[in-house]
This record gives sequence, C-alpha cells and structure tokens, in this order.
Amino acid sequence: MEDLNERLVSLKEGLEGTIDAKIEQSVEKNMGSDYKNQLKGEVNEEILKHGKIVEDLNSRIDSLELDKQKSLDSAPPKNFNASLKEALGESASFKAFVSGQSSKATLSLKAIMTTAANASGDTVPADRLNGFYFDPTRTTRARDLLTSISTDSNTVRYIQETSYTNGAAARVEASAYGESEFKLDPVDAPIRSIGSQLTMTKEMFNDVPALSGYISTRIPAKVMNVEDQQILFGAGTGANLQGLMTAGGGAQFDVSSGAAFYQFFGADASAYTNEFDVLIAAKNQAQLAEYSPTAIMVNPTDYNKMFLHKDANANYVVFVNGVLTVLGVPIFPSTAVTADKFIVGDFGLGATLAIREDMEISFSESHSDNFVKDLVTVKATERIGLPIHNPNAFVWGAFSTAIASMNA
Repeated sequence: MEDLNERLVSLKEGLEGTIDAKIEQSVEKNMGSDYKNQLKGEVNEEILKHGKIVEDLNSRIDSLELDKQKSLDSAPPKNFNASLKEALGESASFKAFVSGQSSKATLSLKAIMTTAANASGDTVPADRLNGFYFDPTRTTRARDLLTSISTDSNTVRYIQETSYTNGAAARVEASAYGESEFKLDPVDAPIRSIGSQLTMTKEMFNDVPALSGYISTRIPAKVMNVEDQQILFGAGTGANLQGLMTAGGGAQFDVSSGAAFYQFFGADASAYTNEFDVLIAAKNQAQLAEYSPTAIMVNPTDYNKMFLHKDANANYVVFVNGVLTVLGVPIFPSTAVTADKFIVGDFGLGATLAIREDMEISFSESHSDNFVKDLVTVKATERIGLPIHNPNAFVWGAFSTAIASMNA
C-alpha cells in the first residue's frame, strides 16, 4: 500500500510538471497574457480535481491499513505450542545455544504463559467476559454506625465515669445542699494495626490491566471484614481491640430484668416469645440507663427469621416495606454479627472510632525476593482504636439465651 501511495504522489507531481511545460510552450508561440492566465486557471482546476482524487485514494489506503490492524488485533491468540515454536525460531540466543556457541539461552515468551487457557494448547480459545466476578461486599459495617475521629497518637486517652452518687435534693432554708460524688477514671484505648498482603507475578499486573484495580478493591474489603470483627468481638488483649460485644465492652443483656420486664404477658408468654420481644427488652435496658438506642445489628439469618413469625391462624405478623424497626430503632442485618447474637445501642454516644491511619494500599517490588523473581506484593493496612466511653449505651446478648430467660 505504501508503494501505491508513492506512485500516486509521483503521478500527481509528473502531471503538474507536464502541464506547466505545456503552458510555457504555448506562451512561447506568442499567445496573449490573457489567454495564458485563462489557461493557467483551467489547468489549476484540473490539478485540484486530480489532487482531490489523490486525497480520496490516500484516505481509502489509510482506512484499509486501519482495518488490517484491527484484524490483527482481534485475531485469536496463538496457543502455547505455536507461540513457543515461533519464539524458538526467532531467538538468536537459542540458536547459539543449540549450535554450542553459548552456554545459556533466553526466550521472550511474553504473555503466552499467563493464562491456563493458552497454556493448555487449545486451538480454539474460549470466549472471555470482561471484568472479574467475585462475592459482593457487606452493605452495613460497624464503623458506619459509629462517630469517627482522627488521631495523631498511638493511644487515645479519655475520662470515663465509672460511678456516681447523686446528692441533689430539695433544700430546706439555711441547710446545706446535698453532696454528689462522681468517680472518673482515665482509660487508654490503644491504636491497633489491621492489614493483609498477597504476592503475585509482575507479568499478571502487566498483562491483565484490570487486575490491579480488582486487587485494590478486594483486599481492603477483606481488611474491613476483620475491622468489623474487631469492633464487635475484639478480645481486648494482645493486638486486639476491645470489642463492643465482649466482656469489658458494652453491657450484656440482663436476663433477670428482661424476664421481669416480660412478665406481664402471663403464663402463655412462651407461646409468643420471639426476637422482637428480646430486642424490645434490650432497648428498655439501655433506656433505663438514660441512653437512646440509635441502631440494632443482627445476623441476616435472625433478621429474616423475624419475618416468619405467624399468629395462631398462621398469618404472618410482620409486614414491612423498607427498613425493619423496633419501636423506631432501625435493624441492620450484617454478617459481621454472629448468628443468634444481637446488639442494641446508642452508637453515636457510646463509642468512637479513632483513626490513626485510614486504609492504605501499597505495592512493592522490593519485598523479600520479589526483585529477583519479578513479583509484586500488594498490602492493605489501617490503624484504628475504639474508645468505649459509655459501655451501658450498648446492650448485647444471644437470642436463644434471652428467650429462654424470658420464658422462665
């Protein structure tokens, strides 16, 4: 196509030269200047017409070349055997190795070994769908319900009211006011690190552009799952946060007060006791401590089970179009909560998520022996703390235990 293009350009230049020569020849035969100008004008028109033809041909040539390139780009990939054979045939170092002129050979196979489909030797490649397919992430996380703050320290210290004596009373004239006593203790909430890493080949990053985006999304999601577990169930020892639903965290459901609260149902209470009853009793426990619960978290299994309750006539008793609530407090189903567990709390007032370092994604080729093996390590980390300054703002427990106590 390049030869054809050059020939067309040469033809155009030759045509222009021939016409100019004819004009000069006519002038030499004493033709008038007016006729000369007229003739030049007509010739220029012809040149423009021929130039347009050349441009059209050039455009068609470019189009053909583009179509050819697209055809090459969309051609099915060679199977492993064919690619290897081609690489061996083109490799000068391999030829030198075979002939005994060299003690080693280096082959550039590029991407032919990056996917199982190519390495299988299949001559008919499978259709490939764009993107990556994986399990969805959680829609509700514990941090979404908490107030967050930033910190520059490795420890968050706060003052916690552990007890008080209320001496306020009506005062008789000329007598002393009653004395109140508040016990305040300093409490330290350490900042803990949560993270994960994985290592993959550098070729995978280079040959699959979308992979880095996929990894950059999935690893943080898995780290956030551990964050949920730490916020709710952290043991408070070693590298663990103090969780809301463990000893030393929020207040455990008071089975005795729950049973007393529920006693007005009478002897037939056991026939109707369910998760709603437990959550109402837990909400009442928090309110008796002067807190106003803002959210409830349960496992999806328990959440959906609540919709299955029926009356004596086998009619469903729960009809909700939207968020399920207990006396106005929204219930959030989340796999972060273990099945049969629940937590009712004033999340805004009870605890704070202290963020020392928010989620950070980093890539490194220098970790361990990555450099010599062409590996890339991907790491996702965060540093957070959880000051639980008002433990009684949270009430947590197990549905099965609570129901049993309320039926006793």
